[in-house]
Amino acid sequence: MLPAFHAMPAPLQQQTLGHLAAAGTALCWAGTSLCFAAASRRVGSFHVNQIRLVLACGLLAAACGLAGVYAAIPPAQLALLALSGVMGLVLGDSAGFHALQVLGARRTSLVMSLCPGFTVVLMTPLLSERLDARALAGMALTWAGVLWASREPGHPGEIEGSAAAGLALGLVAAFGQAAGLVLSKAGLGAAPPGSPLAAMTPGAATVHPLLGTLVRIGTGAACLVGLSAVRGRLGGSLRAAGDRPAFWWTLGGTVFGPVVGVTLSLVAVTLANTGVAATIMATSPLLVIALVRLVHGHPVTARALLGAVVAVAGVALLTLRG
Repeated sequence: MLPAFHAMPAPLQQQTLGHLAAAGTALCWAGTSLCFAAASRRVGSFHVNQIRLVLACGLLAAACGLAGVYAAIPPAQLALLALSGVMGLVLGDSAGFHALQVLGARRTSLVMSLCPGFTVVLMTPLLSERLDARALAGMALTWAGVLWASREPGHPGEIEGSAAAGLALGLVAAFGQAAGLVLSKAGLGAAPPGSPLAAMTPGAATVHPLLGTLVRIGTGAACLVGLSAVRGRLGGSLRAAGDRPAFWWTLGGTVFGPVVGVTLSLVAVTLANTGVAATIMATSPLLVIALVRLVHGHPVTARALLGAVVAVAGVALLTLRG
């Protein structure tokens, strides 16, 4: 397998690595959904979101130092990375955390599978990226499999609150994540030449994904901590950090999500088509179903298995087009 990989043309090698990074992102997001759902139900999503971003800043700052990737970022790219952090981590993740608290990990992941659709809508005018008919078919097949698998009957106690409100929050979260992905690609210096976002970053420098993730996470953390201070809730977040079970769930979710998962997602959109990468990431609900089976003992139904097969076929159609 390794010689065959090296025999690929360079663009295909990059795409393959991008697809693998997207698959790794899906696995990380499946794990982080369970961790943050458990923590949010103990101390509230508002506090968990702040705690995990502050933890992530420390971990990422250390990782960037160890990897030696600190470098000056051109102002326009820095602004795009910061804006992507606001859209993806402040708007998107804040809404996603509330949805997790209401709907649970499995149903929230289902709504979040709409992210690829929003990504395609945004990437066409902003990045001038398009998908051919075969790629669109693969995307539709993947989405159909995820929807089919995730629409099985819920488990007792899975929904806590208004399902309609949870759905609305999930839609906001999916859009925020899609906008964050598109903007971060340009911020990393990977916007396709001739696209509107590339025109905003002339002579763009290549930014390491770890450093780009630190900028995004740092912006999100500053916004949320500032909002918490203005609202007089900073003390509550500090007390929430003292809840040991919630803290350990949050730390585990932080490693899976903001540190490893977000970094892999930036690698994915840098090396592969943004819509294809987002679609592969959207298979995380299938992994959530498997993890819920392992952690909580919920059975995996024939519906879930059939949905997984269909989704994997769609991913294969997307990734093997070359």
